[in-house]
Amino acid sequence: MISRYDETITKPPYLTIQIDEVEVEYPEVDDLGEEFARRLIFACKLKGYDFKFYTSSSENSDYDYEIVVY
Repeated sequence: MISRYDETITKPPYLTIQIDEVEVEYPEVDDLGEEFARRLIFACKLKGYDFKFYTSSSENSDYDYEIVVY
């Protein structure tokens, strides 16, 4: 799931809204998650987004990770 911060919320807690989705395969061999992060960054760039960070998607069970973009 690709999301960004909801700009209408100006005080904590800041919430994100889903804007897109992408499928990225987790690598078989990954040194501290660096390769996976590179794959996420590349996937975001292909869709025209600037990667900010990613986290486990606990709110939405349809997705394993939430990628927050600028």
